[in-house]
Amino acid sequence: MKRFVTAVAGLGLLALVLWFFSYDPNAHRAPRATVAVGDGSGGVAAPEDLPHPGRAASSPAAQGVTPEAPAEWPEDAPRTLAGTVRDPQGRPIAGAVIRVSLHRAPDKVARTGVAGTYRLDRIPAFPDRIAITAGGYEPFITDGPRLPRQARVRWDAELDPLDGVFGVVLGGGWPVPEAFVSLRVAGQERRLESGRTDEGGRFSLGWPDRSGPFVVAAYSSVHGRAEVQVTAPGEITVELPGGGYVQGQVVDREGHAISSFSLSAGPMTFMAGGPAAQSFDSGGGQFRLGPLAPGRTSLWAAAEGYQPGEVPNLDIRPGETVSGVVVKLAASTYLSGRVTDATTGRPVTGALVLPAEWRAAALAEVVGGYTDEQGRYRLTALPGARTSIKVSAEGYRPLLVGGVEGGADGEAVRDFSVTPQASDARPATELTGIGAVLRPARGGVRLAQVLPGGPADEVLRSGDVVVTVDGRSVGSDVSLAAQAIRGEIGTDVVLGVQRGGRGPVQRVVVRRDRVTMPDPHAPRN
Repeated sequence: MKRFVTAVAGLGLLALVLWFFSYDPNAHRAPRATVAVGDGSGGVAAPEDLPHPGRAASSPAAQGVTPEAPAEWPEDAPRTLAGTVRDPQGRPIAGAVIRVSLHRAPDKVARTGVAGTYRLDRIPAFPDRIAITAGGYEPFITDGPRLPRQARVRWDAELDPLDGVFGVVLGGGWPVPEAFVSLRVAGQERRLESGRTDEGGRFSLGWPDRSGPFVVAAYSSVHGRAEVQVTAPGEITVELPGGGYVQGQVVDREGHAISSFSLSAGPMTFMAGGPAAQSFDSGGGQFRLGPLAPGRTSLWAAAEGYQPGEVPNLDIRPGETVSGVVVKLAASTYLSGRVTDATTGRPVTGALVLPAEWRAAALAEVVGGYTDEQGRYRLTALPGARTSIKVSAEGYRPLLVGGVEGGADGEAVRDFSVTPQASDARPATELTGIGAVLRPARGGVRLAQVLPGGPADEVLRSGDVVVTVDGRSVGSDVSLAAQAIRGEIGTDVVLGVQRGGRGPVQRVVVRRDRVTMPDPHAPRN
């Protein structure tokens, strides 16, 4: 009898130990997720056929064991994690992000395709966290999951929608990433909510606390613009019309073909930027660029040894091609020099040096240059006018230096020094100028702000209007005025100023210096 009692007690203790090590304290946090061993194809089984995350499969059928996937996989061997992400109606969610956080190692990240499936390889048995997120849906997060001892682990998830309007933006039937999406009251222009689509084309916007109806507008520099009227929160699909193409040739001023070049284009009526630059290598200088958003567009070209060229006012229509476009490029000044640490004088390796005021921002990095081990750089494609140069390097404040002339042939030399950015300091940009923020004004540019301690602080005040720079009228063109005012440290700029924007124009001389501009969007310490 004693032996029987002892045996029963031992079995009970063993059961308790087994329960303790199989218990998942986070299981109750994700009632909609399911997991089972499978072949990694992302197929979906009914939830009732699959065990809960962190628990072993209850039957060979649910386990999906195959001869290639033995039932007992080594404890320390990596797994393949695969599955499908769906909404409560069973529809696949494209573009959902699956992030597996690991011990002392970079996160493993995957995104679902149009079928809602994903796959992640080499996942350890005990990751720190598995998080599944998608625009417009409540995230699914499991901390400290215990993966079954199988080569392939099935991890499906069902995500609940958030309150508001959400959905996907499509172009040609495919999700459109980085589309700009906004919500406004029908008949009004002011945006109440705005955002961008993720890599799966999904977006989520809050629902306004006011009466509608509302309009959701989506725009892509590739696929165009479309609107959908909504009267209640929920899921919608926005179909964009699709883009057109531009076809032509890039030549020099004498009409000779330029064989290697890059192109970009951007709308003139919608401030959302253009598509990524496309590079071409054609013996005859021919190109076909697109798709581009329908509407009025400018085309820009850049090539080594040439100034950027522009063809304005191209009318792009969905599915159509604008042919016979010729872009002519003039020879460029070259710019070379060194980038050094402002505190030590040592060369800075890997700093990016590029023209700062290109009208086609997508081409700026194409023609930019990185410094070598001696901190040396060389730019071969500068604008054909006075310009600014931007220098950026990891661990340093970005530097914006004006007064670089790019109109003549030959080569100019300019050295730059960058200031280290302390990890606990508020991010800031440095520039060479007078330390003032400019805004358009009638007959000139207004000093909206004069930075305390800057060169302009002693002689100028907020509200003053700059009419001329070095004797030349700048009108109300802020870019033109800023470019003229910037320049090398220690040089003087002569301003024609109306005090408070009224009265006679006075002559004011300001000596340029290095000025620090804190990032207005960075948190204050």
